Amino acid sequence: MDGIKFDPNQLQRVQAAYDLMAEEYDILDHRINPFYVNDYKALDYFVEKLTPHWRGRTVLDVGCGSGMQTVQFAPRAKHVVAIDISGALMRKVQDKLKTQGLTNVTLLQGNATQIPLQDCSVDFVSAYGDVIGHIPEYGQAIAEMARVCRPGGWLTLEYDNKWHLGLVFHLRELWNALRTRGRGDLRHWTYEYLNHDSKVELTYKTFTFPEMQSLLKRNGLTVTQRAGMHILSSLIPEHIQDPPKEKLPLRAHQAWLLRRMGQCDFRLKQLFPFYTFGYSAIVVARKHAR
Repeated sequence: MDGIKFDPNQLQRVQAAYDLMAEEYDILDHRINPFYVNDYKALDYFVEKLTPHWRGRTVLDVGCGSGMQTVQFAPRAKHVVAIDISGALMRKVQDKLKTQGLTNVTLLQGNATQIPLQDCSVDFVSAYGDVIGHIPEYGQAIAEMARVCRPGGWLTLEYDNKWHLGLVFHLRELWNALRTRGRGDLRHWTYEYLNHDSKVELTYKTFTFPEMQSLLKRNGLTVTQRAGMHILSSLIPEHIQDPPKEKLPLRAHQAWLLRRMGQCDFRLKQLFPFYTFGYSAIVVARKHAR
């Protein structure tokens, strides 16, 4: 799509990687990976801020992972449908739902480009985390989310931002970004498993805000809010934020610094021009009423 070429086996690689990642997916504390702790703080904020749009209604959680947002929605939503490509992660969600006694959730293992729901059947769609950027047919995934959302309903998603301050440490990525006009490029993320002696490299797509806005508008969605995440903290080199596992847990002063930077980012998340330079971004959009 649009000249972006993923590996032909992209989705199989993503599924295998997250299946293996499932057992350590929730090992997130301030001394292991403050980057993700700061990330989830912002996601929690938007889930709560958008409560009037989903309380007592039907929610679709796309790329639900281990169910971090699913279990936030379920106690106050009428019904939640959670979908993810990883069967191992779906089992983690199932365990959480059972432990918390939540029975109003339907779990679906599948691809976001083929959501097995009827048109206009949900009121609120959420797709947080590394979801949309991992999907080669990202345009089709957004179209599917829009299709199942009722007129007047809401969609919110997180995406990786093409432009962020941390590019000063990655000159090759900066050069590739400069070469791709008007749209995001492909980048690579290397994840080192904590419980296995192995690594995996996954490809993901970045987006510019105009590009994401256009994709949403094409499917009858108008952006009402946007925010940036990991804004100033992107200026801290990645080998400090996400060090090799032999250097974990982080030293106390490193963890403190990253927490403080995360607090600054949280305050700046919706302030112009800061939110335009986040490592990732959040948009909230409403589907046009008929």
